[in-house]
Amino acid sequence: MSPAAGLRGVQGWLRHLDDVDLELACTEHPAPEAGPAGRSVVRLTTCAAAVPVHELVELLLLGADRVRVRLDGCGDADGARAHLAPVLGVLAAAGVDRLSVSEAAAAEPATGSPGLRRLRHPRGLRRRPVLDAGHMPLPRRQVLGLPGRPGRDLPGEHLDPQERLVAAVRALVPDGAAGLDTLASPAPRLAAQGCTACGVCVQACPADVLRLRHAGGVTTLLHEPAGCDGCGDCVAMCPQDVLTQVGTWPWADVLAGPTAAVTTLMTARCERCRTRFPTTSGDRLCPVCRYRRANPFGSSMPPGVLAGAGR
Repeated sequence: MSPAAGLRGVQGWLRHLDDVDLELACTEHPAPEAGPAGRSVVRLTTCAAAVPVHELVELLLLGADRVRVRLDGCGDADGARAHLAPVLGVLAAAGVDRLSVSEAAAAEPATGSPGLRRLRHPRGLRRRPVLDAGHMPLPRRQVLGLPGRPGRDLPGEHLDPQERLVAAVRALVPDGAAGLDTLASPAPRLAAQGCTACGVCVQACPADVLRLRHAGGVTTLLHEPAGCDGCGDCVAMCPQDVLTQVGTWPWADVLAGPTAAVTTLMTARCERCRTRFPTTSGDRLCPVCRYRRANPFGSSMPPGVLAGAGR
């Protein structure tokens, strides 16, 4: 995601303001300056299909009473709607209607020279100032060195986009909101029958939401759905091909923030290589080290070869 596509400048601007009715216009919008009075209009630096969704939702936590995304003239309106549809669905299911997407025309360009083009404003629409998302002005409070409004701290920058999105949605959705128990999230339910606790899936996860917990002789593979975007790298990289997706977590469970146990198995630590390996017999060496001890020269004849050589 290009930094230019982000809304960091808009977020910093909103920290110092209250009750902003914010209208975000696609960079290809033909006339964002024409529209209802009373709204703060910001032209995006890129198509709405490239805007980080978590930063968009965070605007509602930073002083925006409403956020309206305008797709007039957008060359990829279908892609933008598909990009925003999942989070719109989550908020709608929870009864939060402060984020919306529209495509109604705001003005009609008159014919004539493009350089001298004049706009015809429909009834009720006015010419408004338009801010640039890439060069937002400094609010007076910020110019005077005053802190932002209290209670507007966002999750840490070290968190992944999916974790920040879940944190923002969690802050917006009222407790006990109906409609999220059956709404599927991106996070898959995982199962791993036959897991060997090799840890490849843990290393493969780009969001760092899988981990192995060792307690005595028991190893548990844990999954944190709140940070999982469902990329599937863990399933694809499992060397034993035993890690599978068996459904998806509903948004209600994701927002509740549980850590799920994917599988639990008995393990021991190899006394030679110190690797954890599954066992129920009290073995002291992992299968690799047992093989190497039985074959000190690093190889063994295939089954049946020695028997055939004596004929």
